[in-house]
Amino acid sequence: KMEIYKKIGSTASEEELESIYAEIKDRFGPPPEEVHSLLSLAEIRILCRKLFISSLRERNGKAEITFEKVAVISVDKLLTLINDSGGRVRPDPKHPNIIIMDTGKIGLKEKSEFLRGRLNSLL
Repeated sequence: KMEIYKKIGSTASEEELESIYAEIKDRFGPPPEEVHSLLSLAEIRILCRKLFISSLRERNGKAEITFEKVAVISVDKLLTLINDSGGRVRPDPKHPNIIIMDTGKIGLKEKSEFLRGRLNSLL
């Protein structure tokens, strides 16, 4: 199992992640919720690399997403995300390279789905 955890931690693409998921399912059967959470976090890490996100921290129902100075994202997509969020996504008024997402008091699974969905909309 440690070998699988190391593979998940070093995954660099969605294809690799899908391959690892298939391997887990083949070797151990349907994975438990904890493994799904670990795979979701790996997927978020991959998205962060693609979007040049240098930091994603979540505390007290708020995710702070910091983009690198060289991030190349569509301003239109970011504005659409902010406008369509109903106030749950907003820029940090003090730092132009940071956005704040209200994740609320939801569980890890829902939180990772929320973050993945919002980050995917920026691709």
